[in-house]
Formats: sequence, structure tokens, C-alpha cells
Amino acid sequence: MITNLSIMQRCLLIGLLLCALWGQALAAESHLQFREFSIRIQPPKQLLTNFKLDVELSDYLREGLLNGLTLQQETRFTLEWHNTWWWNTQKPLVVVKTELKYHPLSKQYQVVRPDTKENWNFPNLSAAIEQMGTLSDYRLPALPEDAWGDNAAIFVTATLTQQSLELPLKLKSLFSDRYSLESDGVLWPIP
Repeated sequence: MITNLSIMQRCLLIGLLLCALWGQALAAESHLQFREFSIRIQPPKQLLTNFKLDVELSDYLREGLLNGLTLQQETRFTLEWHNTWWWNTQKPLVVVKTELKYHPLSKQYQVVRPDTKENWNFPNLSAAIEQMGTLSDYRLPALPEDAWGDNAAIFVTATLTQQSLELPLKLKSLFSDRYSLESDGVLWPIP
């Protein structure tokens, strides 16, 4: 009985190990993360940010893009005050949106920034993704006076979603990460 139990434990351990490796292989298939990130202060108290995202689309997102779906990348900047006794206080600063579309007739990928009305066309997906995930010298909104030197920080996250999902797929997207990507956050303390 003891030997059967140890064999069962071994099988269970091997099964768990294989599941973990399979989960890592699926997670490695698609990802969204900050490759470079910086914020600099330009006098008088103006913040400029630069970042580059490393984006690896899943086969599902790539196929959806080629079949007419629009991918929307959102970068959220949140002002956060740390509190040791209660929850941290947060205030949304700005959301920067970028859209990626594919035009089958011209075989071009188009990257659009709706807020600035800028657009770029690329013949390949890798160049379009590079442009979509890059933000240079972006001026953040003015911070309130109590944010300077008062235990405050800027928290930044990025998401990539399919913008044109129909209602049944929107419901499915709540329960699966197949339809979107989300980055880990970056925290930048305000001096």
C-alpha cells in the first residue's frame, strides 16, 4: 500500500510538472511587457515619458487581426499615494490609446493614435507592433501640488484587446485571456 501511494504521488508530481511546463509554454506564446520605461522631469514640474512595449501576439490575435478585427493598445497612467494604514489612494491621470488594423487590399498594417490623429502604415506586422508599443516624449498632465514630494508615485499598465468584439465574444473575454493581453505594472516614485 505504501509503495502504491508513493507511485501515485510520483505520477501526480510528474503530472503537475507537465501541467506547469505546458502552462509556461502557453504563457510564452503571447505576452505584453514593458521593455523600456522612463519618466523625466522638465522644468517647471512637467513630466515627459518614454516607453517601449515588447508585444508578442498569440496566433488567435494575429488571425483576428488578419480577418478584420482591430487591436487596441491602452496604456493607463494612474497617480497613486501610498498609505500604510488603509488602501492606497488612486487618481487616473491619462489613458493613451493606439489602434492596429490590417488592410487586406493594400496588404498594409495601419497604426492609429486617436488622440493625436496620427497614423502610420507598415508592410509587415513586426514594424507595426514596434510603432504601436512605442511612446516618445509624451507630456503627462500636470500633477496636483500634493503629489510632489508626498509619498506619491505613477503606476503604469498596458493592455491589448480586440476592439471590435461582438457581444458573445465580449462575454467570453471576461473568462479567458485568449482575447487580450495585459502587462505587469510599472511604478515610478515622484521625487
